[in-house]
Amino acid sequence: MNSTSKGIRWFILFYLFLYALWIFFPAGHPSERALGGGLALWFSGTVATVTALYTRHHLPSGSNRRLWTWISVGLGLWWTGDFFLIISSTRSPLFSSLREIVFTVGAGLILAGILQSPRKTLPSVSKLRLWMDVTINASAVVILSWLILLKPVMQVLTVTGTGSFAILYPSMDLVLLLVLILIFQTSEVESISQSLGWIGAGLLAYTMSDLAYVYLANSNAYIPGSPVDLGWTLGDGFFILSSWVQMQTKPDEIPRFPRVLRFLIQRIRNYLPLVNVIVLGWYTLLLWQFSGKSEPLGLWGTVFLGLVLIARQGIMTGEVEYQQYANLVNHIAEPTFICNATGHLRLANPAFLELIGVDSPEKITGLPLQQIFRPSAGVTLWIKEGLSSGWTGEVEVQRLSNGLSLPVMLALRPLVPGKTIAGTAHDLSQIKQQQIALQKAYEEIAHAHAELSRMNAELEQRVAEKTASLSEAYQQLERQNIALKNLDRLKSDFVSLVSHELRAPLTNISGGIELLLLRSKRLPRDATQTLQLVQSEILRLTRFVESILDLSALDAGKMPLFLAPISVHSVIEVVKRQFSHTPNAGRIRWEIPDKFPDLLADEQALTSVLFHLLDNAMKYAPEGEIVVKAWSKEDKGFLEIRDHGQGIPEEDLPLLFTQFFRSRMSDSQTIYGHGLGLYMVQRLLEAMNGTIMVRNLPEGGACFTCSLPIVQMEAGEDHEAESLDRG
Repeated sequence: MNSTSKGIRWFILFYLFLYALWIFFPAGHPSERALGGGLALWFSGTVATVTALYTRHHLPSGSNRRLWTWISVGLGLWWTGDFFLIISSTRSPLFSSLREIVFTVGAGLILAGILQSPRKTLPSVSKLRLWMDVTINASAVVILSWLILLKPVMQVLTVTGTGSFAILYPSMDLVLLLVLILIFQTSEVESISQSLGWIGAGLLAYTMSDLAYVYLANSNAYIPGSPVDLGWTLGDGFFILSSWVQMQTKPDEIPRFPRVLRFLIQRIRNYLPLVNVIVLGWYTLLLWQFSGKSEPLGLWGTVFLGLVLIARQGIMTGEVEYQQYANLVNHIAEPTFICNATGHLRLANPAFLELIGVDSPEKITGLPLQQIFRPSAGVTLWIKEGLSSGWTGEVEVQRLSNGLSLPVMLALRPLVPGKTIAGTAHDLSQIKQQQIALQKAYEEIAHAHAELSRMNAELEQRVAEKTASLSEAYQQLERQNIALKNLDRLKSDFVSLVSHELRAPLTNISGGIELLLLRSKRLPRDATQTLQLVQSEILRLTRFVESILDLSALDAGKMPLFLAPISVHSVIEVVKRQFSHTPNAGRIRWEIPDKFPDLLADEQALTSVLFHLLDNAMKYAPEGEIVVKAWSKEDKGFLEIRDHGQGIPEEDLPLLFTQFFRSRMSDSQTIYGHGLGLYMVQRLLEAMNGTIMVRNLPEGGACFTCSLPIVQMEAGEDHEAESLDRG
């Protein structure tokens, strides 16, 4: 459709250009020009009619389609009248009469189409002012059209003796133009189709040619193909352009005027009544001055319209104040209205319309408040108090759309005391809903509080029962703890007693066996070996007894430790003698620096530490070297014992220094031990302000590292015994 419309537009413009050249530069025989002019006029009417029908065909059902239906039929009748005009050039009066009838019917159809055009009535505070504007504009245009256009033509027709029926053509054009002017005067510019503007331009062009045709036809001077036809052809072009504008927009839209043109139309419309009255009075005075006689219609028309204009200005002045109230009401977010002293609505803002379910203020203007607010019996009292000092209260508003009631807080205040009331109706629906929700929440909270109180009472009862039960259990545990402490003390006393009782016999037995072994040369070989085995077991048992005694002393806090500067070499010599009779003593490799600082420790305790660590390494690492290293760093001395065994399982490392704990319990039958050695080592080192750590070596085996404080040397002493870095 778009490409077709553009093609039609350029074709018509080119055609009008050639037609204008042909008219203003005549050539050929007059009869030929008459026939050619008639055919050209008939052709432009044909294109206008076909274009209107094409536009109507592509529009959906609605006001736009009805508009173009009537216009297409009216243009078709005018096209028929153009055909009769060609035939009437043969001086046949029958075709002239037919043309006048067809033209009149076509003008009526076009008028019906214009009245069907979609538009919105101009919103106005006062309908009286709108009708005054219509009256002033219509009367002024009719009087001016009569004085300027129609009356001179009628005078010519009277002088020539020709019938006055020919005046019908320009009269119908002027009626159509007047209707268009009134439409623009009474409608919103945004709602008027731009197509109507081009239709108005076409009607104006028709009017010029119709007036010229009436003048020339009375003297039989009209010839088809003369410049008079240009207005008709140009009018057809404007109708085609109007169709093209309609086709350029979507089917369900209205082609709008440009913004600048809408602004100009609004401004011209406001001042058009004043301009029309001034032009009418000015023309009447000029006509009186030049002709020397007055024109009664123009004179009395000017006086009457002047009085109407003065009344209009008075209404406009009153509307300014009323418009201020209207703007104030319309821009308030709260539902607001204005009513008179009898309680009839005069003005309501959009919020109030939405509250009562109405989409247009015209539907409620003049409506009494009794039909909107409930209880209706109290409305009269509210209005009476509102006119004097004001009234406020909670009422219900009746929605006119569905009949439902809404709670509102109505406030009435005197706008003009004794005459006008301004009211606001604050919707309480949400507040009521919130109150209901709060009440429900309060009830739920109260119920929950009662439930919590009950549960709290039950909980207190259960806590009291549990407390009594726990108190009884605590007392029982306290008694059991005292009993266990007594048992532990008895156990310690028993172990200490047994150990003391075992130490003396074992010492005596060991001494006797040692005397026998000194005389081993007199004993058989088997007896000597047996005595050595017994001696070894006695020594092991003696060490176990001593360990138990030392452990008991440590637990009881009765094992005295005398911390003093101790030479590591002297301690190592003692340990070497203890392992001298052991077959695996040769696996121990000592890496002790010759100059090693003294340690602040107890000699017997440190000896016991080294003995237990080496004994543990020999038992759990039966092969490979056992390396003993010593080094110092800052204020600490370190002793490290490494073996080349299988190492210690990672899960056993945290429990290794626990009393009676033994790693790899599956070896308990082959490896002798009671799980007390490492426990005693840790206790002895902690008593001497030392520490012990254990880790597995990457190449295999376990590594125990002990640390003890170094004796700080005073100034002036030998500084050769400095701290040695670990090699």
